Amino acid sequence: MAIKAIIFDCFGVLVIARRIKLYQDYPQFKTEIDDLGYQSDYGMTSRQQFDDSIAELVGLTPGEVEAEYWAANVRNEPAITWARELKLSGQYKIGMLSNIGRGFIDDSLPPAEQASLFDTVVLSCDVGMVKPDPRIFEFIAERLGVIPDECIMIDDLPSNIDGAERAGMQGIVFGSIGQAQAELKHLLELSNARITRG
Repeated sequence: MAIKAIIFDCFGVLVIARRIKLYQDYPQFKTEIDDLGYQSDYGMTSRQQFDDSIAELVGLTPGEVEAEYWAANVRNEPAITWARELKLSGQYKIGMLSNIGRGFIDDSLPPAEQASLFDTVVLSCDVGMVKPDPRIFEFIAERLGVIPDECIMIDDLPSNIDGAERAGMQGIVFGSIGQAQAELKHLLELSNARITRG
């Protein structure tokens, strides 16, 4: 099956998230932070409600939560450039699939940039599904106009890649830009070889 689409996760791949620091700073609240994160990712709460709840939980102000954990996100420019180059090649449809609450992504990837980089963007908060549920991978494939077998998913979490594979996609666990690029090259070569033999 020819690969027609490459799908990127946002946080952990295209953007280095500071949310992990929240767990490091407040390990005693991991369960509560997870619960609030799930509510946000499913679109049940707004960014402000999430900030307010985290602030109350850990004893900070909402402004301090915003400054310390969200405003400090860092764009992974080499990965963004890679996605842009793949898009400009015209060989593949490029998607972004992220577990994220409303209002969190535009600071790091403004809407105009999202539109230029991706053929479609699927955010968990908008569709009421979260990775690693195979249905969300099937959903983005449909939005891209391809079938899951024609997709490669790039994500930093092995559990999400497991979900992608259960949906029929191939997957790459992102560790570094060099490693992920090498794995993508290998998967594309294998796909091309199978087509040639067929």
